[in-house]
Amino acid sequence: MNKASVLAAMIAGGMSFGSLAAELTIPLSFEFIAVNGQEVKSNFFSHKDEIELEKGQHTIALVYKDLVEEPFGDGHQRVSSDPFLLHITIDSDGEYKVRPHEVIRDLDQAKAFAQKPVLNVTQENGQAVTYKVEMTSVKQETLFDTLNKGLSPEQEAKKKVIAATAPGAVVATGAAQPSVNMKGDDVTNPQMMLKYWWQQADEKTRKDFMSWAIQNM
Repeated sequence: MNKASVLAAMIAGGMSFGSLAAELTIPLSFEFIAVNGQEVKSNFFSHKDEIELEKGQHTIALVYKDLVEEPFGDGHQRVSSDPFLLHITIDSDGEYKVRPHEVIRDLDQAKAFAQKPVLNVTQENGQAVTYKVEMTSVKQETLFDTLNKGLSPEQEAKKKVIAATAPGAVVATGAAQPSVNMKGDDVTNPQMMLKYWWQQADEKTRKDFMSWAIQNM
């Protein structure tokens, strides 16, 4: 059914435009784990790249998985992150895109992103999006683990990640990035980017930067 047919069916059913859901999309290298306490089912044969979200606050668990070309030879290396949480506020309908902050072009970039995912979340209309990213300490389960009947430590930890996305959940998962309000043009604004990276940096990095900044004033 195309979008026009869906819209017609909604109107016929008495659904108002105000209740339409937004679409959150991710690239092929990302995978949904859970949304608001509910596991997102996936398999080896299909990639779920979008979910529908109503207006309001949501918590989504994601993981980064990519097959990256090695710098020498014709080989490729699998790179993956621990699951991380995206806390996002949906305040209008339309499409919301989740992407890495920078295009990942090589193995070093992929490994750095897996250690600390930094995202861009944008709307198609350019409106600012309020969100924050929170890392977890959960390790990815292996295929062997998934074939076991009992729960592995990884699967047990995955349950905690799913629970962490439930509304009102208070789970110690890792350091949170501060809320970010960015528009598409902000990535070319030095002041905005300086503030952004200051928010992402840990205490040691901030002290090192301050020392460098004072010496170069």
